[in-house]
Amino acid sequence: MQWRKCLSLLASLAALCVLTSSPAAVRANSEPALTPTQARAIGREVFLWGMHPVAIYQLRYQRVQNEHSPVYVGIDRMQWNRKPISAARGATTPNASTMYGVAMTDLSQDPLVITAPAIHDRYWSIQLFDNYANWWGMIGSQFSAPGPVKRLLVGPNWRGRIPAEFAGAEVLQSSSNFAGVLARIAITDRTSADYAAINGIMDQITVMPLSKWLAAGQREVRAEDMPAVRGDYPVYPGMEAFRTAVQIKGVDFLRWVSLVLNDTSFTKKADSASEQRAFADFARLGLKAGQPFDPASLTPEIRAAVEAGIEDGRQQVTAAMFGHNEHQIDMNGWLLDTDLGYRDSDWEERAGMGLLAVLGPVPLRSHTAAWGNTDSEGRPLTGEHRYTITFDLKDMPPVSEFWELPLYDTQGYFYDNPLNRYSFTSYDLRRGRLYTGNGKVVIYVQHDEPADPQQRENWLPAPKDGFRFAARFYGAYGPLIDGSYAMPRPVRVD
Repeated sequence: MQWRKCLSLLASLAALCVLTSSPAAVRANSEPALTPTQARAIGREVFLWGMHPVAIYQLRYQRVQNEHSPVYVGIDRMQWNRKPISAARGATTPNASTMYGVAMTDLSQDPLVITAPAIHDRYWSIQLFDNYANWWGMIGSQFSAPGPVKRLLVGPNWRGRIPAEFAGAEVLQSSSNFAGVLARIAITDRTSADYAAINGIMDQITVMPLSKWLAAGQREVRAEDMPAVRGDYPVYPGMEAFRTAVQIKGVDFLRWVSLVLNDTSFTKKADSASEQRAFADFARLGLKAGQPFDPASLTPEIRAAVEAGIEDGRQQVTAAMFGHNEHQIDMNGWLLDTDLGYRDSDWEERAGMGLLAVLGPVPLRSHTAAWGNTDSEGRPLTGEHRYTITFDLKDMPPVSEFWELPLYDTQGYFYDNPLNRYSFTSYDLRRGRLYTGNGKVVIYVQHDEPADPQQRENWLPAPKDGFRFAARFYGAYGPLIDGSYAMPRPVRVD
């Protein structure tokens, strides 16, 4: 009888071993049920990691997949903004001092050729960014030798024949199969002749796959003369409703993060310990590569906690951008963003740019930027009051290229006004478009039009409610990098 008891016990142990060795049992034993507190913390991390990649994904979707979008242009094809930018709501905190070109490209199968003619007497740049908003390649007046330029962009795994005319320094390897291209050409005179000159430059810039460039006889082809090819990347029903990434909140944000994780062209970091740890946490919400996200997999309690966590991240980023985070330098009350102290693992800074200044360079290699959120007394800026910003003509912002002082509403968009005036630049000063006297140039910032014609000449219209500045300094010299320049603050005059 004793041996029968032993056999029964052994059978029970065997059954228990089978049960506990199954994947579901292993998960149950090694991974306790997610608590609302844990879900909220993961939701916050999802936002910090994903805000800028989601913003880039949304921009690419509108440009290369949503054929009903007004900015649809197709994959591997430049879209030029051939007129000065307006107050229309697109990307946040654009500048009004350049005309833009944007292309979303895929290096999985074919390298990309970029060429530009010799461009004189104005700032220009062609900057390359990846799906993490890392700006990894710079071409232009402050980066390249004078004269025509050409570059060949290749993907991380591409192995093919490189045309003999490309020198080693002209071949740039991306760490991702996705490569975004952002071009800027400076507006120097705000006249129809100046706009026509910029359009002529655009026609001579090539952004096209290597195979098409070779087929065209190794010459530039206008973007408008290239056929639109629709991109094929993960989607979900209803995503076309989001015109900007700022609108994406709650469980919809999880949907977009899932798209990012499931897009193989958005090459992920293979050597990032913090990212791999985060991905393990994201998987507990059902966010992982190879698996579409199902909102129904979350209980109402966990879903509410995750959405609260996403909002926590949004508030954290907003507070850091409008407050003073550890990487910003206090420049006489302006919050200066530079390369100093930049870390690729700083998801908060990356998320801040994705939320408030999508496609803003991270890191800021082409220019520094200073946020002006308060007046000289530390009070929030509002159109209920009038302000002046006074520059000494002997102590203007030190730059090799140009500076711009643009004004935005609190969401980061230009304020629509009768003058279609959204900023002043050093080109305006050089061309005599700003009134100067007594060795000073005074900018008048207010909602109502000044009665004095000299003040009107220097008037920067502001909305009735809150607003802010995001000054840019292209080709910044040392004082605009370390924050030692005494940038004049807005002074309230009523």
